[in-house]
Amino acid sequence: MKNKLFRCRNDLDERQLLQRGDVFQHGIILFFVLLLANAFLKEGGIVWAEGMWENLLIIWSVITLCMCEYAVKEIYPMGGGMTVIYVLEGACGAFLFIMGVVEVSMGWEPLALEGGALSRTGAQIVQGFLMVLLLLVFCGKKVYNHRKETQDNET
Repeated sequence: MKNKLFRCRNDLDERQLLQRGDVFQHGIILFFVLLLANAFLKEGGIVWAEGMWENLLIIWSVITLCMCEYAVKEIYPMGGGMTVIYVLEGACGAFLFIMGVVEVSMGWEPLALEGGALSRTGAQIVQGFLMVLLLLVFCGKKVYNHRKETQDNET
């Protein structure tokens, strides 16, 4: 039995390949813009997130953009195995988000540090939100396609 979760699709037509290239281009542009902004902020002495969380949030922002574009354009690089990935990421994101909100609401951890930078917990909440956003976009596209198909069949 072949492992279908980690195989890449190679049955895309030219339009889909161009769209996939556009997704990667958007991801690279966002990545460089965020890295430059972070570098300029650090040069100015501004820290917007605690420790490594700056870099993690930059990476998750790019991942979120690319995967949301994949869902909207329906050009999943791994075919049907992407459903599992979107659901797992959404579930993990919900867990991170809920745990962060609980920690902040119980007073165990602050949302932001004294200088205004996001704390570890604040960054965890943002990362959880980004991961849940992936699942919401994916499910929204599935619902949209289902409704559109139903309307087309009725007419």
